[in-house]
Amino acid sequence: MSSHKPHDDSHGHAKSEDEIAYGKVILIGVVSLAIFALSTVWAAVILSKETKKVEQATGVTHRPPRVEQEEIGIVDQVPFAVDRRLEQWRRVHDARLNGFGWIDRTKGVAHVPIERAMESVAGGALPAGAPR
Repeated sequence: MSSHKPHDDSHGHAKSEDEIAYGKVILIGVVSLAIFALSTVWAAVILSKETKKVEQATGVTHRPPRVEQEEIGIVDQVPFAVDRRLEQWRRVHDARLNGFGWIDRTKGVAHVPIERAMESVAGGALPAGAPR
């Protein structure tokens, strides 16, 4: 067995070596937060000064793009309730899938509705030039 004796503090209370000094931990946390806050303010001031310096040197005032733009970078900004692109895309492609039309009239290549094409292929009919 070890003869580990707790230390007495100035008030006569026994203090173990494993106890956490919460006052020091809180002090370090508060000091860290204060340093972080001051650094953030300092960075904002530097950014503001540099932006003004560039604007004065070039004569161009930078203003962020409007939020109402449909697309900023790769982020789609169109509200879903007013976005009709999918419906338009479906109309165009459904017309092609479900209708007749020419692909290349000079070569005699046409398209037929997809259902009819699948029935023909299932019945054994193959388009001209298809491998057998």
